[in-house]
Amino acid sequence: MMTRSLKLGFLVAALAVSPLSTSDAQRGDRQGGGRMNREQLEQQFRMRLANLLKTQLGLTDEGMRQLSEVNQRFDRQRRELNRREMMTRRSLRAEVLKHDSADAARIEQLLTEQFRIERERIDLTEAEQRELSKFLTPVQRARYLGVQEQIRREMDRLRGRGMQPMGDPPAGKGERSGRRPPPR
Repeated sequence: MMTRSLKLGFLVAALAVSPLSTSDAQRGDRQGGGRMNREQLEQQFRMRLANLLKTQLGLTDEGMRQLSEVNQRFDRQRRELNRREMMTRRSLRAEVLKHDSADAARIEQLLTEQFRIERERIDLTEAEQRELSKFLTPVQRARYLGVQEQIRREMDRLRGRGMQPMGDPPAGKGERSGRRPPPR
């Protein structure tokens, strides 16, 4: 079991940071400036993720189609939750950094919003799992959750190294995605 987890972790890490093939890089060169545009990178990531999921979950083409439909339905809500969470964390951090002039009522409001977002995230995950249970076995759903978690962790790790994922503005000086700086 541990070996399988490590293997999955390495696959996800490789998926998230694997280099572009020569043909991909050449196509990116034609798009301007030697860099692939965001849409191309996102498409390439989605294709690699789909291949990983198909293999890890043992899905047929029909299963992948169904998974894609569920993902699309829930992804919009998940992105909105992530956006709200980011804004709430930034506001909370800014307020706390005011030290003596911090507005306690505003901090209380932001903390309440953080907990509300966490409850919404759990509700969203449960709703997604209900949809997935219509065509995935419990084992496949558990593996899918594992892949999602591995990707989230890898993205957090990349953020920690200063490599911001697409769509995420860089953290301000001394800030690391809402976490405290590492001890010295």
